[in-house]
Amino acid sequence: MQFSLDRNQFVAKKLGILNGDTILDIGCRDMVLKRYLKGNFKYKGLDFQVTQQLEENNDLINHNLENGLPKDLGKYDIINALDVLEHLENIHDIFQDLFVHSNNQIIIALPNIGYYRFRLSFLFNGILSKKYTFNKNKTDDRHRWIPNYYTIQEFVNHNINKKWIVKKKILFLREKETLYFFILKKF
Repeated sequence: MQFSLDRNQFVAKKLGILNGDTILDIGCRDMVLKRYLKGNFKYKGLDFQVTQQLEENNDLINHNLENGLPKDLGKYDIINALDVLEHLENIHDIFQDLFVHSNNQIIIALPNIGYYRFRLSFLFNGILSKKYTFNKNKTDDRHRWIPNYYTIQEFVNHNINKKWIVKKKILFLREKETLYFFILKKF
């Protein structure tokens, strides 16, 4: 029995059958979310340093978010930003801009570095994850923040546009697990 889903599968499942919605997928990588979406929708992905093959795709905007969102971005019904904001120095500005460009929904995922796997990795290896390693070479794809569940809540509550409603979903990903392990993690 599988309890965990890929983040993109989870989002697509929660969105359900789309009916003419426009979707902006920020940090889309290889546009995997688009493959899971169902129904009638218009998809646009946004990422930086994409492959040549993806760059030729009309569904993709090649843009560095450190420069903010593109000026001519327009409005979307749904904005999806899974595991991308923690990579940005200007996270607060981008977070605020999401509300300007969304008509309806903003979906955000941030890593909980307080999660036991990160703690054990740091305890036994001295490394939270590869994205936090102090490297001898410049690394563009790195985390600039070390969020945990409580700091994420505080960030969202302080920076949320007060007209919006926050719905929290806690999701454990990346592994197929037994019922026992699933219950233990939930506890």
